[in-house]
Amino acid sequence: MHESLRPVGELTKLRDPLVIGAFWGWGDGTGSAMGTIRYLRAEWGATEVATVDPDRYYDLTVARPRSQPRNGVPNIRWPGTRFHVASPPGSDRDVVLLAGREPSLAWRNYAELVADFMRQVGARQFLALGSRPAMIPHTRPAPVLLIDSDAYFEELTGRKSEPSTYQGPTGIQTIVSLHLREQGFNTGRISALVPGYVNIGPNPRAVAALVQALDKALGSTTSIEPLLGEIDSYDERTSEALSQLADPAQMRDQIRQMEELYDSDPTAQQDLRNPEPAATPDELPSGEELLEGIESFLRQNRNDVEGPGSQPS
Repeated sequence: MHESLRPVGELTKLRDPLVIGAFWGWGDGTGSAMGTIRYLRAEWGATEVATVDPDRYYDLTVARPRSQPRNGVPNIRWPGTRFHVASPPGSDRDVVLLAGREPSLAWRNYAELVADFMRQVGARQFLALGSRPAMIPHTRPAPVLLIDSDAYFEELTGRKSEPSTYQGPTGIQTIVSLHLREQGFNTGRISALVPGYVNIGPNPRAVAALVQALDKALGSTTSIEPLLGEIDSYDERTSEALSQLADPAQMRDQIRQMEELYDSDPTAQQDLRNPEPAATPDELPSGEELLEGIESFLRQNRNDVEGPGSQPS
């Protein structure tokens, strides 16, 4: 076992395990992928099997531990990475759910830690979850893309993988995936597209879309009923926040145009990643103006301790 892994309980033999990971930070700005991991841990009755030493990988003046009293007793929650094991209902294989804050330090060693854990449990496939902003309306289901994935995950998900053309700074998700691929593991990445004009999450439509994509890949059946109420509430809060803009009608027109584009073609998500905006940037509300309205209504609903998409893992 890797020196920085800390076992939690007993790890039994797993059935053809698939490791599904999400990292708080780069690649999941809305926290929707992290929210998906938390949702699946609850719905699948996952059991924690390991954690990662926070002192090795985190600058604790940036990713500070949090005080969380329990039953009146002081308790410290450390930033880090947690591994849970679950048996999705209807699937013939087990899943390891990896969730963690993007580390501050020692990324190459962290990537090898993930590889070492996978060897220990007999896993050969790693699927990363993420979310990315796009010109899509908040009132429609979140499109899902398979990106930079090998043939194994194309067959597993029934989707065609698209190569990433991005050049620039990257996140731990990419570092881990590339390291695993070099070590002979199968790797893939699924990202849900979220509205670029609402950057506070998690987005429950994105969570639902990722859950459904995973169900299709695993042959599992996971209820999304608990998410439906969250979707209604999210839509109401977003609409109310948009109404606080200096010119809400202008933003509503933009959303209506995005809805028309989305609805015009059942496969529209393939064209919604980087479409030309229907108006020039000068005609759209400023980012500060928009966020002022969004944050005033959505921030109050964020749970900085245990709520989906807030603190990692």
